[in-house]
Amino acid sequence: MRLLFSLLLLVALGLSSCKKYKLKQPAYLNFKWEFFEQQSGTFHPVVTGGYFYLNQFRVTGTRVEGPPVDIVQALPAGKTSFSAGGSLGLSMDIPIGEYNQFSVELGVVNDMQPCIVLNGEYNNGASIIPFRIEWGTDEILTFLPSAAFELKKKKNYDVTIGVDVEKLFQSITINDWADANITPEPTSTIVISENFNHKLFTEIKKQIAGALILKVSE
Repeated sequence: MRLLFSLLLLVALGLSSCKKYKLKQPAYLNFKWEFFEQQSGTFHPVVTGGYFYLNQFRVTGTRVEGPPVDIVQALPAGKTSFSAGGSLGLSMDIPIGEYNQFSVELGVVNDMQPCIVLNGEYNNGASIIPFRIEWGTDEILTFLPSAAFELKKKKNYDVTIGVDVEKLFQSITINDWADANITPEPTSTIVISENFNHKLFTEIKKQIAGALILKVSE
């Protein structure tokens, strides 16, 4: 009986070690950018691209099995540009498993002004006017998935992060756009920032956290 118990204990320990080893195996993540829920046409703002200055890139998650994941990468100073469907030039190996909580955080620093920019166009029915949204303060942009997902060993995954454009502008009315001041730059542009068209900027700031989206696909 004692021998049988010892054998069962060894088997259990072996299975436990095997499972722990398996849960440490990596999946490979490549990060892309997208503009989600974007409509075109009259009275719909369309975002075409932008950039930010990053100093940190963080991925956190909890799994059904295995310890929590918290990986931080410091990034060299420089501008990261993005456009619909474009790569962010960021990648990471991460432990496999079924993730029931997951987030990607981008740390934006204000070493350069503006430190976040979104470029786009607005069709007011008579003409198409460029717009530019500018942030000038340090920000942590947190992207969350809408559902749990599983990462499998040694597989490549695209993690697409970005902005739900419809949600970002949902509290801005046609009249708000019509009342916006236009800056006569080389091309007439609606600049939206703390110092220009502040009402529009305030509404966008209220929506930005809830408009950040993350999707995972093979």
